[in-house]
Amino acid sequence: MSKMKRIFPVILLVMSLLVAFFVCDVHANNLVISNVRLEDRNPSSKTVVVKFNISWENSWKTKINHDAIWLTVRLYNPAQTPTEKKLCQVSSSGLNPNGMSVGSASSLEVFVPSDKNGVFLRPSTFGFNNTISSQNVALTVKYDSCGFTDTAMVNASVFGLEMVFIPEGAFYAGDYNTSNASLNRGSSDPNPWPILSESVIAVTNLATNGYRYVSAGNPGEDATGTAFTISASYPKGYKSFYAMKYEITEGQWVEFFNSLPTLARPNRDLTDNLHKSTDTVSYRNTISCSGALLSCSTNRPSRALSYISWMDLAAFLDWAALRPMTELEYEKIARGPVLPVLGEFAWGTNNITTATTISNGDENGAEVIVNELANAHYGNSSLSGGDTANGNDYKKGPLRVGIFATTDSTREKAGAGYYGVMELSGNLKEQIVTIGNASGRNFAGSHGNGQLTIVPGYEGNADNSDWPGIDGVVSRGVTSATGSGFKGGSWEDAASRLRISDRSEAAKISTQSFNNVGGRGVRTYDGN
Repeated sequence: MSKMKRIFPVILLVMSLLVAFFVCDVHANNLVISNVRLEDRNPSSKTVVVKFNISWENSWKTKINHDAIWLTVRLYNPAQTPTEKKLCQVSSSGLNPNGMSVGSASSLEVFVPSDKNGVFLRPSTFGFNNTISSQNVALTVKYDSCGFTDTAMVNASVFGLEMVFIPEGAFYAGDYNTSNASLNRGSSDPNPWPILSESVIAVTNLATNGYRYVSAGNPGEDATGTAFTISASYPKGYKSFYAMKYEITEGQWVEFFNSLPTLARPNRDLTDNLHKSTDTVSYRNTISCSGALLSCSTNRPSRALSYISWMDLAAFLDWAALRPMTELEYEKIARGPVLPVLGEFAWGTNNITTATTISNGDENGAEVIVNELANAHYGNSSLSGGDTANGNDYKKGPLRVGIFATTDSTREKAGAGYYGVMELSGNLKEQIVTIGNASGRNFAGSHGNGQLTIVPGYEGNADNSDWPGIDGVVSRGVTSATGSGFKGGSWEDAASRLRISDRSEAAKISTQSFNNVGGRGVRTYDGN
């Protein structure tokens, strides 16, 4: 769909549509952004108003937390081939600032972080299972912040991600030495770490009542009992933040990839010989890329995205104005503020049943798991039903995000973390920032800004200087994985790897991409 309207002086208005199938608490959602258009150019302030319609299901707000949509706005020249979409800052920050409108839904509010690289659209009134639909949401964008002039011809695109608010507060990391390399308080004290603030943590080798590091013995990982300091700037999970409700999907990756400049695309191509090495389906990954200018597509946009390396994840998060999550934040997201349960999974118990059977028919985003009590995808078993009729390449690999949630799911049945974040245990491994080596501990929690590297040969890398894997020549960006690791297990792993506090690979360094690895991002909250 397209329309025309004179703005700069000529603006081609296009609809940017992002459809995905998500869950909040225990229900499946649909996020739809449509009818994106440009209005009200103001050359004196270098701004333009971007309007669009938005809807999603099962939104909620309680005294504890809420869901939200993280929205980033990009402008691009429609005459450029291929299209490069550039993230633009909005004009003002804070709660419901000037130039921002929630549109027709009075039950919403807008919060803009201080860096103005995106906005949170979120419920303003308490309630559960609300269907949100708002027309004419308006965001005022500084078009000069992304390199456009008064006379440039541009289109607008709005990208949305469902997020969950993780409130400020104390929590525990570790599960009484039940899981492999679970953090404890001393050589004779199995109690978990209490995370009581974002202040410095002095890690030592006391017998009791301290903070003691337990190693899984990965290459480059500090040994058990090593003394070190976790700085105040390393995000520990105490301070409030937002987390992506789901792992990155194939549809979201395609939207990202097809927005990149020409020279960056080969470095992020998931079908090359550094990734899955094919444009055909491999372990249920359906991404294909083709053409002289390289563009990508997917047949399963709501399926969790596999075959991404740490460098790929970092690039996506920088582009989306998010950041990686730390291993301590992972435990906060999953466990919440309650006492640990021995060997618990993300849903707070140690009850687990693997998925075996998908509902019949094409997996179009509405498919469900039909075997009784299934609440996770693990164990390397072959699936049946759904797309598996197409052959062996469809029988092992990730499922769509939010697949275990139904209208009558409990937290355990939906496989949900304490706050409503999904698939933290199983499906695909989560890529995290470790505390297990100095490179990970150097992470200071900076956010991406939508701008990737342009140095020849290194185009399309994340360029935050504190992120794990940053090159010695910072302008080259994130070129390695030192300081990263994995948590949460995958479709291929034994159940023990899915435990919240299992740290078997929390400091495992790998620059490779794997069919059982995905990722998600977070963003520190700087509001009141």
